[in-house]
Amino acid sequence: MVVAGLSAAEFDAWLLRIRTNADAATEANVRDLTDAAFPLLDREPIRADALYAEAVTLTTRLRATPPALVAALRGYAEKGRANALRMRGHYQEAMQLLIDAEQHFVDAGYCTVEIGAVRYVRASVLFKMQRWQEAQEAAAQARNIFEEEHDRTRALHARMIEGCVLVERGDLDAARAILVALLKPLSNNRHRDALARVYMNLGACDLRRREPKIARHWLSRATQLLRAIGTPSELVRARWCGAKITIFDGERTRGMRELRAVMQEFERLSMPADAGFAGLDLLEALLADGTATKEAEQLARSLAEFFIAAGVTVSAARAIGYLRDAVAAQTADVPLVGYVRRYMHRAEVDADYPFTPPKSGAEPM
Repeated sequence: MVVAGLSAAEFDAWLLRIRTNADAATEANVRDLTDAAFPLLDREPIRADALYAEAVTLTTRLRATPPALVAALRGYAEKGRANALRMRGHYQEAMQLLIDAEQHFVDAGYCTVEIGAVRYVRASVLFKMQRWQEAQEAAAQARNIFEEEHDRTRALHARMIEGCVLVERGDLDAARAILVALLKPLSNNRHRDALARVYMNLGACDLRRREPKIARHWLSRATQLLRAIGTPSELVRARWCGAKITIFDGERTRGMRELRAVMQEFERLSMPADAGFAGLDLLEALLADGTATKEAEQLARSLAEFFIAAGVTVSAARAIGYLRDAVAAQTADVPLVGYVRRYMHRAEVDADYPFTPPKSGAEPM
């Protein structure tokens, strides 16, 4: 089942035929949909989401299939869709779907490893939501299940998330020790994608240790590997980190050029939330530079469009609108961008958290 080359209209028509065909509800078709969705996760997450969602729906129409198998098939589809939602920045929806996926794997009665996989995806989503303690706990739970089931590969992947959490929590020496320890067991062709992510996170870790040359070394290795594998979204993330290193090194013009390219690539990949956060980094750099007022105004308007396309809350839209208006009035500064960025991340965690314009000299939220 090849859908990557279909136009939007052809893709929608193809899905419609599945929905309206009474004979489409078969175990084989559910598996075909999930198989077709998996390679699209990194390249076309919106289409992957649609395919997984259709697979979930098909499982509700299976009549002659044993209940345990229906539960397992539905769990696979829900776990896959949660991953697609993570890629799209829809974290709350992904978290809710993972609850259902885990319960279906429990109901199936023979999917212990997949319960570990659900915990792994949950750790990935919690990491994106910056809920560090919960992410670390979920990753450790996943690793323990994988180790008990003798799935060494997935256990290494879960360990990587634990290391990444330590980077974000500022425990850089412990994080670096974990990530470096993963290099040797991951250094073969079967683990190229995971090895590339370790390189990326070592780059982020060493940048925080104020070692930009070493960070650049790791990012270069990650970029080469990701280009060889062909994983567009992760390659763009590596370039995003590289742009931050460039700015840190004092090459502001080049770094801003790289950030523009990153933002455009995320937009092309239908990842508007990531495009928005990359755009906030660019806006911060433009305001610090102080010479591109018109570009800053245009960028601030684009950011509002990106985040609205990502489905942010009303309060989050208000925050971006506030920033857009401040840029237009030429009252915005670097601290305001940081304030709004922190709010946007907070809103991902707590959809009900209200936006309050900063007071002069206010502490970061």
